[in-house]
Amino acid sequence: MGIRQTTNLSPNYCEINREERNYAAILFAALCKPGNAERFLRECGFSANIGPDFGIYFEYSYLRDLWANIHDEEMKKRIIRCHLPIRDVDRILEMSLKEINITFGVGGEPSSEFIQYPGKWAITKYTANFPDNNDFLNICKFKWSFNIKPDIVIHIDKDHAVCIEAKYESGEGFYPAAEAEKAIFRYRGLAYVGQMELQKYMMEDLLGIRTDFMFLVFKKEISITHKVISWREAFECMDQNEMPQFTRQMVRKISE
Repeated sequence: MGIRQTTNLSPNYCEINREERNYAAILFAALCKPGNAERFLRECGFSANIGPDFGIYFEYSYLRDLWANIHDEEMKKRIIRCHLPIRDVDRILEMSLKEINITFGVGGEPSSEFIQYPGKWAITKYTANFPDNNDFLNICKFKWSFNIKPDIVIHIDKDHAVCIEAKYESGEGFYPAAEAEKAIFRYRGLAYVGQMELQKYMMEDLLGIRTDFMFLVFKKEISITHKVISWREAFECMDQNEMPQFTRQMVRKISE
């Protein structure tokens, strides 16, 4: 006997689902239907003139995947030198590859063959190497940017995107998340970094993509930095024909 039998409660999951990523995945599927992305963009007040590099991406991880395709250590150094504004960056990059990895606090055994992925740099390890708060915070933002995954990104073209953060009940997230890292921020007297601020930094400062930002929410709110639309508005503007019944049921639930 399972919990459903014990409680005499056996709804279909679509009737009780509160998982934001599941709703975002359904929105992604709807957007991929011909014509729906243009309808959605127009509803949100954005340009619907999509170019040849148009694409829609779920849990967008551009920096992570770009780094995985770079096998030139000098190019990695160039990325750090040009996009990580810290003092002594040139001195650090003149070190051996292993010493560079140790300085930035990589997890596990530091490699002597390549510069390791910035998303794996450990705050608890590199904090002692960067006493200046500005340097420390810049490294944190750089590191986090390789790990964050905006829910949905619509590339209208290669250099213009719409970044969508889908919310059901949760509010904006903040970094750091781990308690040990929060303790370091408190000790240094630093404020946490908001999820939206970090997305803007990643998209515009690091990737150089002109980006419009928006919240997709259950209850309509006002934001001074982001366009906000409700799930109801998002789904009502799109063609839902041929969507499976369970997705239509979830759409009705989140559009109430």
